[in-house]
Amino acid sequence: MVTPTHKNELRTALAAAFDRFSDKLSSFDPDVVNEIPFAGSWTPAQVAVHIIMATDGVPDTHTSPAHRPYDANLVKIRPWWEDLNQKFTSPEPLRPDTEPRSAKILLEELSRVRAKDLMLVDKADLSAVCLDFELPSIGYLTRFEWLWFIEMHLKRHEFQLSNMLTRVPQ
Repeated sequence: MVTPTHKNELRTALAAAFDRFSDKLSSFDPDVVNEIPFAGSWTPAQVAVHIIMATDGVPDTHTSPAHRPYDANLVKIRPWWEDLNQKFTSPEPLRPDTEPRSAKILLEELSRVRAKDLMLVDKADLSAVCLDFELPSIGYLTRFEWLWFIEMHLKRHEFQLSNMLTRVPQ
């Protein structure tokens, strides 16, 4: 069972990560949110679409009880995200298309996903192991670990938006 302290820490961090990401996206002029800021980059809107796809809940249609501590894989996951200059290739299903997007609609979707994920923190068994997707080289994660994964993912892409913001006209 996830301790109330750990649950509260997760909820606070996750809410803050969504808020910071949304605030950063809001910093872009609506006229440039669909422009590529530099060669090889996604647009700010594409980053937001990627985040919406990647953070819209956790892969938990099928779960099982954990036979390990609910946070055991965090020590394996954190190093992936902490080096913000390290580049990753997004899995194909999480790659955004090139359709222009409205920043207003993206922010509404981010708000919906934020509420969904925070409801998981509040209502779901966070110690359950999610069996719908196995993280390469790590294995299956608990809901608790997935939600921390989402928090770290948001922070990484907030950093990406910050870099973009310095390269687009405002």
